[in-house]
Amino acid sequence: MNDSHLSHVERMMTPLRSSVAGALAMAVLGCHGNAVTNSQIVAMAAIHFVNAVPDTGQMDYRVVDIASNASLFDADFRSFNSIYKGIEAGTREIRVFNSSTDPAISSQVLWDTTFAFTQDQGYTFVHTGFARVADQPPVRTVWIIPDTPPTPAAAQVGLRFIHAGAGIGPVDVNFLRKGSDTLPDTPLFANVAYGGTATYSLMPHDSFTVTTTSTAVTFTYYDTLRVVVTATGTKTPLLFAATVAPLGIPGYRDPLTKEDLNPVPGTAVPGTVLTALLVPRSVAGSPAVQFATPTVLYFVDKRPPNTAP
Repeated sequence: MNDSHLSHVERMMTPLRSSVAGALAMAVLGCHGNAVTNSQIVAMAAIHFVNAVPDTGQMDYRVVDIASNASLFDADFRSFNSIYKGIEAGTREIRVFNSSTDPAISSQVLWDTTFAFTQDQGYTFVHTGFARVADQPPVRTVWIIPDTPPTPAAAQVGLRFIHAGAGIGPVDVNFLRKGSDTLPDTPLFANVAYGGTATYSLMPHDSFTVTTTSTAVTFTYYDTLRVVVTATGTKTPLLFAATVAPLGIPGYRDPLTKEDLNPVPGTAVPGTVLTALLVPRSVAGSPAVQFATPTVLYFVDKRPPNTAP
């Protein structure tokens, strides 16, 4: 059981959560014409970036054919943006650079790719594999995966799994509610190999209760979805400790300001759709930030409907 206590100040400090719609809305904000200018509204897509390369240092990801805010800088291994960033629709050139204050190093291009981004479509840009020859295969590469999240029914959330764990064999994947739950004989996603993307699966949202006082709102969560990954055909050992998905915060009315606040995406909030992306442990002794075990990173592919006007 997990209690989430939110005062007015705490809730207002909660970071902005968004998805494709939010990313696109923010990207075009200020692009409307007025009596002085006639600015063209820019067609936008949306993108997640993730550095899943476990044997090298910081990198920069950026669009180079036009000026764009679609970027991820100083990205260590496992750095990512869980919330979409807007990227201009059309054919974009994206380069990956070494991250450094030394121009001779930061100008080194590690990857260069061109991709056609469709308006209003979300994508996940995965930089994965091994950079050093001694660690290969698999060789370092980039995947650009279209995100096609479903619209969950009432009281449901959606989850997808991507295997970007270089050096990890095929896996079975389950989402459990409690740490004491046992694994089913038939996994939710079976035999997912490196590079594999499982389809979105819909399931009930995590249960919770709400307690409201004159000054605060408290959410008590009674079960929490968590991803459990094992080698294909096995139930033990787990590749890593079960990783709890972000719970989110349901929409509610602030008791102090009487303001209706929109929900924060998570598995307790109906309408949320997430991706769990498997990344490997770090290569020991490499320039990468060191992690001893694999894990999953969670991305918001669809946010729940707004509840505030």
